[in-house]
Amino acid sequence: MEKLINAATLRYPQLLLSCLLLLSTSGLAQVQQYVLYFSDKDTADFLITSPTEYLSDRSIARREKQNVEVDISDFPVTPSYLQSVTAQGGEVVYVSKWFNAALVEASTDVVDQLVALDHVRYAELVKPRARNGRRGGNSSDGASYGKSKKSKKYQRTEELLNVEQNQMLGIDEMHRQGYNGEGVFVAVFDGGFRGVDESSFFDHLYSNNQLKLTYDFVGNSPNVYRYGQHGTEALSCIAAYQPGVLESGGYASDIMLCVTEESGSEYRIEEYNWLFAAEKADSAGVDIISTSLGYTTFDDSEMNYTYDDMDGQTAAITRATQMATDKGMLCVISAGNEGAGRWRYVSPPADAPNVLSVGAVSASGFKVSFSSFGPTVDGRIKPDVSALGLQTVVVDAQDNVTRSNGTSFAAPLISGFTAGVWQAFPEATNLEIMEKVRLAGNQAMTPDNELGYGIPNFSVLIDQAPLSTEEPIAASHYKVFPNPIESGDLFVESSTFVNEPLEIYVYNSTGQLVANQYIPVSSDDSFTVDTSSWQRGVYVMHVLSTTASDTVKVIKF
Repeated sequence: MEKLINAATLRYPQLLLSCLLLLSTSGLAQVQQYVLYFSDKDTADFLITSPTEYLSDRSIARREKQNVEVDISDFPVTPSYLQSVTAQGGEVVYVSKWFNAALVEASTDVVDQLVALDHVRYAELVKPRARNGRRGGNSSDGASYGKSKKSKKYQRTEELLNVEQNQMLGIDEMHRQGYNGEGVFVAVFDGGFRGVDESSFFDHLYSNNQLKLTYDFVGNSPNVYRYGQHGTEALSCIAAYQPGVLESGGYASDIMLCVTEESGSEYRIEEYNWLFAAEKADSAGVDIISTSLGYTTFDDSEMNYTYDDMDGQTAAITRATQMATDKGMLCVISAGNEGAGRWRYVSPPADAPNVLSVGAVSASGFKVSFSSFGPTVDGRIKPDVSALGLQTVVVDAQDNVTRSNGTSFAAPLISGFTAGVWQAFPEATNLEIMEKVRLAGNQAMTPDNELGYGIPNFSVLIDQAPLSTEEPIAASHYKVFPNPIESGDLFVESSTFVNEPLEIYVYNSTGQLVANQYIPVSSDDSFTVDTSSWQRGVYVMHVLSTTASDTVKVIKF
């Protein structure tokens, strides 16, 4: 059976047409960029029981802490498959073990030959013409370029320049309690970090050896201190620090910086740059990935997404984000700035199920008009939480403290906040941390598709019930356990309701009734509620009798 290049992302007739049109003056077809998906992996040389052969110690430690099993997606791509690309005249730029794929630069006739190979499933065109200087072998780990000069220092102020956005999230209290992200590894994926190596607000990242890794997946170089300043401003919301001047939420975190966004063009290659960066972050042992990027439309309209694709599993970057989550990392994603535009909704990868997508509010706590709305096409609430995204205090490439707008800055505020939270709960899993942040929102009991679960606050979060309990959690009239629950029956105990019939009502986070149970008169002081049909999330359970009533919040992971 003839194999065609993936029709969902690359129309084969167009490939043939482009082969005729994209000819150089020398008569040779121009090189383009494709992601080549392979059919399988040769696992003979790799054992699940020997992960140190293909994973870093820190990556393994994160998996062990969260009971994340090593699987075939962690195995490298079969070397002979990559060699076949070279043998046919293509050039491998990056490799994805998660997707069992490779970014290849090749002419269309070479791609035709590659797709015909038995071990190649299909090829996806991700950039019509390869950019000069982009070509090269697989990326090496690389190190930071280091600071080139010393920048100015600001004078201590009466109150921090970013006090407003800190107080909104309770970061001031988080810092008072000693939580500043120390020991938590945060990766920032963006379009450029110009000026970071010269800024006084990032001196500590170098002097304390907190900057662990940098890589530019656009230029295939460890130098990230170029292009724009969007990443610089986003990073400042997480890790900028001058005592008494500006103290961001996770200023003591370890940091990884990656350029994944190409300037001057918009193609799906940027989604795959994100994938390659996420795999490197996984290998390095990163805990949190902070991303202020989103993709809906491209320079090639054939690559465009529609709202129907916002299902948490279609866009390449959304699938990559889910893989990162499956490996134990927590992804914090800007919801998007399309709330007042034609698109309106959140954009990939904010549509992924298990990420913290972040909307924008003003200083008064109200939604900013540009902040993208939910829900996803399958009805999930988005964004998840919100933070200041209007006149957010940031540091620019010239080492100036200024203000900027966008969910691009609300998201890293939550990233810095989350780094402190994870420091406070070091044994928690990524999904547990995510749920704690959601439940600390100011509208956690009534989430909506404008602000999600609302604006989280550290003081609220730290007062929450434990993430996991062996002892029952007491309500005013009864006890319910286990809470949180993963599966099975929920047990409810009470002496108040003995010998009385009970009516149980359970509502999900959108206010929809998901369970209604009648308990007849009984001498027992306990009963069970079946949760097998419940999806993961927050529920409100009302228990009514003739003499009393009570309400309790139930969490299902």
